[in-house]
Amino acid sequence: MTMVMKSFGLGSLLVLLSACGSGDSGSKNAASVGQLTPGCTQAPACGSCGTCAEQCFCIEQDIAKCSTACGSPLGGGTGGAGPISGGTGGSYSGSSGGQYSTGSGGSGGVAVGTGGSTSIGSGGSIQVGTGGTPAGTGGTTGAPPGTQEFDITTVQFTVPAGGEVYKCQNFTNPTGQDIAILESDSYMSPGSHHMFVFHSSSYSDTNSVADCSGNEFNDFVHSAQTPEQAMTYPQGVGRFLSGSEGLRILVHYYNPNDTAITGQVTVKFHYVPHGQVQYLASEIFLNQVIGFSVPKGASVASRTYNTPFPMKLLSAVSHMHRRGVGFTAKTSTGQTLYQGTDWDEPKSNVFPGGLDIPAGTGITWACSYQNDTGATLGFGEHADTNEMCIMSGIFYTTDMAHQGVAMNSVL
Repeated sequence: MTMVMKSFGLGSLLVLLSACGSGDSGSKNAASVGQLTPGCTQAPACGSCGTCAEQCFCIEQDIAKCSTACGSPLGGGTGGAGPISGGTGGSYSGSSGGQYSTGSGGSGGVAVGTGGSTSIGSGGSIQVGTGGTPAGTGGTTGAPPGTQEFDITTVQFTVPAGGEVYKCQNFTNPTGQDIAILESDSYMSPGSHHMFVFHSSSYSDTNSVADCSGNEFNDFVHSAQTPEQAMTYPQGVGRFLSGSEGLRILVHYYNPNDTAITGQVTVKFHYVPHGQVQYLASEIFLNQVIGFSVPKGASVASRTYNTPFPMKLLSAVSHMHRRGVGFTAKTSTGQTLYQGTDWDEPKSNVFPGGLDIPAGTGITWACSYQNDTGATLGFGEHADTNEMCIMSGIFYTTDMAHQGVAMNSVL
């Protein structure tokens, strides 16, 4: 199990404050604020970074370290002292209290000293003024008894200027037991488009990243399309991971800028023995592939999937490439599951507690395109020259015969 400790200097923390908030015990955002921009490359020019993890990586160049600075414990623990950890108790969104227990306030902390600011203070610099205090002491977890944690981090890799890469790295499962994941959190350095954490008995540590195909797919325990993504399951629900299975991170980076960037990913898992949850969650992944094409000009691609058993949908999100301008997903009963226009970093639609969808319900998902390339585009991994139309989500079912069974379909 990898343990990551906070070790930020004050100058770094002050820059992080502009993204994370000075009275926040840590924010795990489910959505990004924007795409990568040229300024999000190197300190002190980090102002255009969209999230806490992106700003942190800009300064520290270590996403594992940033996952600790920008994350918070599962549940409503006690907030620690200091500019990052001070204030209300740690929970999913950094608000007071949490899912499993009530958090209490920390002692706060002074972000900068007299005359200090996030620009130039007397006796300070562009990052710090005199009298600023160091980072807080962290908070205590409010997670259920017996909750443990492990994390996996890829080695760093380079994405060249104007480049697009798919990278994979395998990891041995450090738990050695069957577990139920209560929460998973991912942090990606600037330039990311999406990532998966696949699980299979064939995966073991590679200690390095390698090129891989963006068309690769397997059952997964976490996915993300934003730099910071958290998935917290309702009480009594967890995501199953066998002790005999390893993990594989697949990540897609797209760099339209004129300078190279560094890619790196960390994923954290909070878990208990699998017998401590009543229901097992899984993924729904609906992919348009067979006969899929995007002609020149405006067009719409649409398919329908019928659910084989009842489910409680926890989240839904779209996946498209650059020519995608709109996405909708609706049930045959008229319920909108997802609607959006973002092809890059779409925000997930979350249904707290789960949206009931009966067996046999039709789910129709449709992508609208504006193809100005002058050529018909087919399904494929490249954001510029291929397209996709996918609805992805997380659900669980109270039907005991289908616990942990995924709804992965190619139509």
